Amino acid sequence: MKVQLFGREYSIRGHGNRKYIEDLVDFINAKARRIEKSGKVVSTLDVVILTLLNVTDELFQCNQAREQTIKELEEKTERLRKAIDSTV
Repeated sequence: MKVQLFGREYSIRGHGNRKYIEDLVDFINAKARRIEKSGKVVSTLDVVILTLLNVTDELFQCNQAREQTIKELEEKTERLRKAIDSTV
């Protein structure tokens, strides 16, 4: 399928359905537009790099939050296991 990213057309193949790919492209383009509107970016390459950094930052933050949630759930599970074991 053909998509528009950063004002350029790309032909891509993906494993997701068309709507999923369109949602990805819309997400990336929205990020890029916010960066462009900041007025601090000169070139398309700058927009691409800053968009990549922003998306990567969000991914890292989500991964850290997920890891923290897993850790907390493991700790709670262990406390519950111990509480159950002490009553048996």
